[in-house]
Amino acid sequence: MSERILELKNITKRYRKQLVLDNVSFTLERGHIYGFVGENGAGKSTTLRIITGISNADSGSVKLFGVSGKKELARTRGRTGCMIEHPVFDAALTAAENLTLYCLLYGIRDFSCIPRLLARTGLGDTAGKKVRDFSLGMKQRLGIAAALVSSPELLILDEPVNGLDPLGMIAVRKLLLSLQKDDGVTILLSSHILTELQELASDYIFISRGRILATVSAGQVLSGGMTLEQYYLSLFTGSETGRNVAEAFYA
Repeated sequence: MSERILELKNITKRYRKQLVLDNVSFTLERGHIYGFVGENGAGKSTTLRIITGISNADSGSVKLFGVSGKKELARTRGRTGCMIEHPVFDAALTAAENLTLYCLLYGIRDFSCIPRLLARTGLGDTAGKKVRDFSLGMKQRLGIAAALVSSPELLILDEPVNGLDPLGMIAVRKLLLSLQKDDGVTILLSSHILTELQELASDYIFISRGRILATVSAGQVLSGGMTLEQYYLSLFTGSETGRNVAEAFYA
């Protein structure tokens, strides 16, 4: 039986009077890669911020690695790594110096992982380069490296391939697949690039206007002969109409 490592139950969140999340519930099982899909403003980043403890829900519960108490969650979040929205670095410091700071934040005093993480994210020759001289894509890859300093069991990434060229996307895809296959890392991945998600995810969680529309496996999405983009469109336009529109659009 698969191990549930994350359970969200009836999560609700408001910003002032605006309802951002409306009874959001889903679970993650160990060893899967989950694609988290929705339009801008759907509630993806807010959900990820609540999972990681950056924000608090107004109601509902988060259970992570089997615990749900406030103190227990704070401790067990050390078993997760995350990059939410844009990674934050000190632009005046080098790549290696910034990763050293992230290690210290996690209580890690052995910095031997830094060269390996830079190499694994395609930044092996940038250890001494200041982040102010990094491109957007390089900062994204450094953000992934920072999310990995604690050797997480659960990796949460928000738009990780933003700003990457095609070769960079391929490199990140290979890295994430390696983390899942070789290291057993469970990954929750938010992205608007559905063609890339289709290459990665074993399961999908679809959200719109703060509500979960569907949670399905990749096999269920693709079994009808549609691409992920076509399936996504069908959720918003009605299944039969969506198929017709998608078929006409992608013909």
